Amino acid sequence: MVSTESQRAIGQLAIGAFFFACRSCEYLKVPQAEKRRTDILRLRNIRFFRNGRELSHSDPLLEYADCVSITFEFQKKDERMDTVTQMASYDTILNPVRQWAALVKRISRYPGATRDTPVSAVWRNGRIEHITSKEMILALRAGVSSIGEDILGIKIEDIGTHSIRSGAAMAMYLGELPVYTIMMIGRWSSDAFLRYIRKQVEQFSHNVSNKMIKFQFHRHIPNPTPRVSHLDPRQHNHPNNAETRRNIGGDWSRQARLPAFSIFC
Repeated sequence: MVSTESQRAIGQLAIGAFFFACRSCEYLKVPQAEKRRTDILRLRNIRFFRNGRELSHSDPLLEYADCVSITFEFQKKDERMDTVTQMASYDTILNPVRQWAALVKRISRYPGATRDTPVSAVWRNGRIEHITSKEMILALRAGVSSIGEDILGIKIEDIGTHSIRSGAAMAMYLGELPVYTIMMIGRWSSDAFLRYIRKQVEQFSHNVSNKMIKFQFHRHIPNPTPRVSHLDPRQHNHPNNAETRRNIGGDWSRQARLPAFSIFC
């Protein structure tokens, strides 16, 4: 669905944002209430490199760069000038370099466009306008509808702009990327991204059963002196022990006596 300028813009933004797990306010025009202290990306934030050399946006072979780097100047978590780089993929469409290069070239052709022009820009009605979060939601839901809810196992109304960010986390997980890679690419400062990992996805447990029976016999080597680690949550007074948690807040006479430091750690 790329027969119009708006459709081309939406397609480039959706794919480009996916590879960087972008928040909607980083690449779309969103209502003021959704901005969350995050600056929208501008053309100056997009850089391309080939053989270690930075290419200008006017380079005729921009889409054949080795990688694309995006600098997020100011984010929700108050991180400034955070740069993330993605290498080109083997796919001609699902390719971060080609999609961001096509976006930069498209916007650069607009009259009045500068390096400060937001990546959401689109030429409509004889002037520069911007792709909105509402337009992106409609496009994503149209995609789900065309594939089929029964095939995907999700409902159209469950899809929103944040589906791109959560979908990126799930895609990296299914690609067996290390946790720290997922966090750094998606710019998560904690393990909050785990709420985007859906264990009901069929491929979530891919090859798990085979790995579980890889070692069908295993021998335990006992400790020279039997002991229980103070980190073991099965201990009665451990703060992560289920009984301990149930007692906290109830009758003080029945509460487990926890070391003072464990309450505040």
